[in-house]
Amino acid sequence: MKKTQCENAKVLTIVVFICTIIVIALVAIFIRKFSKDSFQYKTYINGVECSFLNLNSTAKKLEQNMANSEIKLLFADDKEYTCLGAFFELKVDNDDELKNIMYSQKGEEEKEYNIENLYTLNEDKVKEYLLSLSVFHETNVRKPENAYLELNKDNQLVIKPEKYGNELSLDTAYKYMIKSLKSGNTVIDFKQITNITPKILSTNEELNKEKDYINKVLSSRIEYKLSNDKTYVLDADIMKDWIYRNEEGFYNIDLDGNVPKFVEKLNDKASYTLSSTEFKATGLGKIKVPFGRATYADLDTDKEVERIKEQLVKGEKITFDPIYNPLPDYLNIDTYVEIDLSRQKVWMYVNGKRIVSTSCVTGNVAGGYSTPPGIFYLTYKTTDTYLEGYNGDGSKYSSHVNYWMPFNGGIGLHDALWRGSFGGNIYLTNGSHGCVNLPYSAAKTIYNYIDTSTPIILYNS
Repeated sequence: MKKTQCENAKVLTIVVFICTIIVIALVAIFIRKFSKDSFQYKTYINGVECSFLNLNSTAKKLEQNMANSEIKLLFADDKEYTCLGAFFELKVDNDDELKNIMYSQKGEEEKEYNIENLYTLNEDKVKEYLLSLSVFHETNVRKPENAYLELNKDNQLVIKPEKYGNELSLDTAYKYMIKSLKSGNTVIDFKQITNITPKILSTNEELNKEKDYINKVLSSRIEYKLSNDKTYVLDADIMKDWIYRNEEGFYNIDLDGNVPKFVEKLNDKASYTLSSTEFKATGLGKIKVPFGRATYADLDTDKEVERIKEQLVKGEKITFDPIYNPLPDYLNIDTYVEIDLSRQKVWMYVNGKRIVSTSCVTGNVAGGYSTPPGIFYLTYKTTDTYLEGYNGDGSKYSSHVNYWMPFNGGIGLHDALWRGSFGGNIYLTNGSHGCVNLPYSAAKTIYNYIDTSTPIILYNS
């Protein structure tokens, strides 16, 4: 009896063991099958937990999560809008990526996954929703404005602050939102693609340097004393129009282009006609000689421009006398022809040496042909020619000369072989038609030495 009970116990033990093995095998098969077709424990896809879910269940859960989520849209000016994700009809449309994640999972791997383009959606709904938002209404769109310089009532530049904008292209926002929703984002920050911040701020170093530099120039004042006891001033009232803005939005003051223009106007004011100059006359010493032709004292414009540009960057107030071009110095010349109409004498000096001293006959005073005084220069010279014109009675004359040297229209130096004498008072009643008649040898010598740079100085002593 005892033997039979022992045998039955052994059989039961064997049966239990075999059943246990079968159960373990079935459980193992089940777990293997289950784990192969579902995500591991603590698996998150685009922020949604998908532990132990198969592909179909995962897709439904992801879709349901987005449909129930509040989609938050953030804009400039702290504008914020929300709507339910269901409005955009989001559907999971990336099974291949989900399968890749599921079948490649290992226990030790990171279980948080983010899939781009996980969803499809109704794109028309996105545009419809964006168009409903006030931020895209034209009256609410504001472009950013750079800080800039403005001239105040004291003719000084001040910085006008920048203005921040909220400009956002509807088309850009539309594409950005579609991309965000496809990735399952529930917070969409449009500020990242909004034109908000100006390029030039009030704190911009270059803008502040420009302001300080230009204000220094504008605070300068240059007063010119003119020969007529008047003044001409360069100050901010003039220079404010020299300020310009370049393509980058920065400011400068154009000294290179405007100072020369100012000097041109200054020259018009400061130039004056010279009536006479001093000259050391032979046997007389220092006398006044009229210029004869219009002669002006003009500015040395190059020096004046340079001086102004250097002065303006100092920001000072100063008085200047105009810088004139050097005036002719007839006191210290050493090569010239000198004609005293009163003494009826002609001298020529070359390098300080007198090479001609002769009597002459000048214009007939009684006939109205007096030779005018003044300082002139040779027009040209020629030999063996005829001088033609009309006498006071209307008759024509033609006189042959060997040396012809005109210097004042039809008036010139020449030989006069038809004259038997020169000097004295001949010119008063029997003078020339205005020319300076010379003995042949004197005319020849002067002709050989004179050129267009030789002053011809005529005066009445």
